Order: sequence, then structure tokens, then C-alpha cells
Amino acid sequence: MRTTLVFTSIIALLAPAAAQAAVCSAKSGANVTPIVELYTSQGCDSCPPADKWFSTLKTPEAGAIPLAFHVDYWDYIGWRDRFAQAAFGERQRAAVRRQGGRVSYTPQIMFDGRDFRGWFRDFEFRKSVSATHSRQPRAQLELAITSGANVLELITKGVIPDAKERGDAAVFLAITESNLVSRVTAGENKGVTLKHDHVVRELRGPLAIDVDGKFFSTQNIALNGDWKTRDLSAVVFVQNQKNGETLQALKLPVCAS
Repeated sequence: MRTTLVFTSIIALLAPAAAQAAVCSAKSGANVTPIVELYTSQGCDSCPPADKWFSTLKTPEAGAIPLAFHVDYWDYIGWRDRFAQAAFGERQRAAVRRQGGRVSYTPQIMFDGRDFRGWFRDFEFRKSVSATHSRQPRAQLELAITSGANVLELITKGVIPDAKERGDAAVFLAITESNLVSRVTAGENKGVTLKHDHVVRELRGPLAIDVDGKFFSTQNIALNGDWKTRDLSAVVFVQNQKNGETLQALKLPVCAS
């Protein structure tokens, strides 16, 4: 995966704010960077091994962008996952239906939009990453972040060149956080200290795409009191909604103000 820092183009739009806040930006490279999705829950006693493996996926070394979605459908058994959102469970169910399945489960890894049960075998993961990198990107992305004391301003810009790709394409923007620790005091993981990385704190989209395949979006995201700016990243990705394939993805750590 190759990510290029850029200091022109969309970053110029942020110049007035640069004097008061940190600004950083990046654009996508010449190869497809796939997204890897983990569906997990702190209330699931079979999830910690997958969580631990997911923490090893450091970008760019892993060659893929990890997104950990915590689901809330295990909250009823005694422990409420503080990172869980109902929307993430629905996202998982939609992905399962897209593949012709009926049952959602945790932990579930989806690589490039498809169920990936061999995640614990390093060879299989690397083979899948290599195969995805061999594809030509079907979208071009730029991302700029202005980091203030209480808010992130994110400007997303891109294009889907091939008109045949646009009808099924969707653009999403995620904020992730790493180095998270929870002491679980109830449920299946009672007494266990859990560590998490790449946790999706907020997901926005699909963002609008015009008839020419271009998209431009400005999103302001309030920084919650328990978020640690130094551990936040922004991820923009374009995904085919019929088969889940990644057209292109881009990750950028939030720069400190």
C-alpha cells in the first residue's frame, strides 16, 4: 500500500483554519488497498482472540485497512459493550445477506466484503492482500483533516472514473480509535481486561456521488470526551454494494493540534 501526502489541492481549502489547528492530508495510491472488517463484541467470549489478531494489523505494514465494528446484539447477556452501535449490526446483516447468508455471528472477519474464515492463517491473509493489490484501483481518493480542540473537519474528495462502476458504488467515512482498554465486570468475559484497536467510533455515508462519478464532502465530527486524539484515524473507502469489493480505501491518522 502506498499513501502519498499532499500539500496542495484540497488542503488549500483549509488554509484559513491552519493557523489555529493542525492540518494533514493524503491521497490514494496506484494499487487497491482493501478494507478488513471485524464484527465483534465485548460480550462474546470467543471474540478476544480475533480482537488480539486484529490489533496486529498495523497500516501500512498489513497492506489492508482494518475496521472493527462492535455490535450490540450480545449486550443482553449481561455486559453492555460501550463501543457498540445498532447500526453496525445492521451493516453486518446487510453484508451477510449480500453473500446469500442468513446468520450473523461474532467474531466475523470480512475481507474485501466477503466472509473470511481463514483470518488466523497468516499465509491466507497475505495471499488475499496480494491478490487485492494486483487490481487497479477503480476510485481515486483525497482526504484532508483539520484537527481542532473539540472537532474534526474532514474534507473528502474523489472520483470513480468508470461509469459502469458508479451505480453500485458507495462512499463511506469512518473515524477509528486504537489503544482502547476495558475491564469487563459481567457477562461471558467477566473479570477479563480487553484491549481493542481500529475501533470504529463513527461511520458516515453513503456520501453523495454526482453523475460524473465525482464526490466532495465536508464533515464536522465532534470529539467525544473519551476520545484520544492521538489515537484517532480517518478512513475513506469506496465499496461495491453488490459484492462488497473495495474500489479503493485511504487511511490518515489525525494530526495533533
